[in-house]
Amino acid sequence: MFAPCPRNDMACFEATLNKALPQVFSENKTLGVESSDPLKLDLIEGDIPDIKFKLFSPITTGYKQCVIKNVKMNLDALTLHEELDCPNLETTGKYEISGRLMTLPIEGNGDFKIAAESYHIILDLDLENVVGDDNKVYLTIKSFKQKNEATAPISFDFKNLFNGQKDQADRVLTYANQNWKQVSDLLQEPIWYNNMKKIISSANIYLLTEPLDQMFISP
Repeated sequence: MFAPCPRNDMACFEATLNKALPQVFSENKTLGVESSDPLKLDLIEGDIPDIKFKLFSPITTGYKQCVIKNVKMNLDALTLHEELDCPNLETTGKYEISGRLMTLPIEGNGDFKIAAESYHIILDLDLENVVGDDNKVYLTIKSFKQKNEATAPISFDFKNLFNGQKDQADRVLTYANQNWKQVSDLLQEPIWYNNMKKIISSANIYLLTEPLDQMFISP
């Protein structure tokens, strides 16, 4: 799956990651890997100052279109930096929300859709070496930090806000769509964290199929 690259050839490794990405995001019943595109979760909860929300059975699509760039790996320090540009990500499901959306009160429950034209994601990963039953060394992702930035408008559509009171609902949705950047920055962290946690769990299953000495060769 991962074409072998010289140990310090980041251009080769970046190309290998991009080639493997669609497979990593796909279901693999043999390995027990669930799909990450579409990516399905049971529940995402957000509890941030002034606003609480729950997303029930959210489904996110579009990850297979992401492109990885600026890859920097240090196999001695066991760190990996990479950035992803992801166009056309869309999340749908059921929601429940209450509190204040910046300057406006918000309350409701029903169907929702969040459509993002473009996201830039920065990932810093801590890695570890794991010895398999075959006594070979494998690379896995131990922990991650991410920064997410919407780089194009986001469309927010929440049905049944304020129990269907159209004037109040329209006011909040218009505000959210006009101020998409600030609203995204406010609400995105729980969504991105839970999605990325599942993606990395799947990536680790694939990493455990490829010994380190087959991923990287001496130049």
